This record gives sequence, structure tokens and C-alpha cells, in this order.
Amino acid sequence: MRNLIISYKKLPQKLRGSLNQMYPEGYEDETFEFEIPGKQVICKAIRVTLEGVNYLIKLEQRPKKTDFLLDEDW
Repeated sequence: MRNLIISYKKLPQKLRGSLNQMYPEGYEDETFEFEIPGKQVICKAIRVTLEGVNYLIKLEQRPKKTDFLLDEDW
């Protein structure tokens, strides 16, 4: 079985249609977030298995927020 990571924007129309059939009411409850190592980015994704291929479909990205204590008196 193959494993592929693909962006939703680059997903073929055939797979987008299958995804919409699998989740007619939306897939927001099935998503999860992960951090890309070495980058300050957090991705939101969904896992789907279609036609013998495991897809990790990246839905959106956002910068990782890091709050540093900048008070010199600390």
C-alpha cells in the first residue's frame, strides 16, 4: 500500500469527488494538526484511504505562534 502526502489544492478532481462522497456533511471532525519538523508551520490535515493508497491531505497551514517572555526584569 502506498502512502502519499498531498495538498488539497493539488488533489485531482476524482479524489475531491470521492472525498466529498465520503464526508457529505464535511470532514472538520476528522481533521488533526501536526508540526512540520524544522519549520515554524502547523498543518491541518485529514487521512483518507482510497483505491489502495493512504493519503495525508494537507488542508491548510498556519505559522506556529511562539510567545517569548521579553521582560528583562524576569
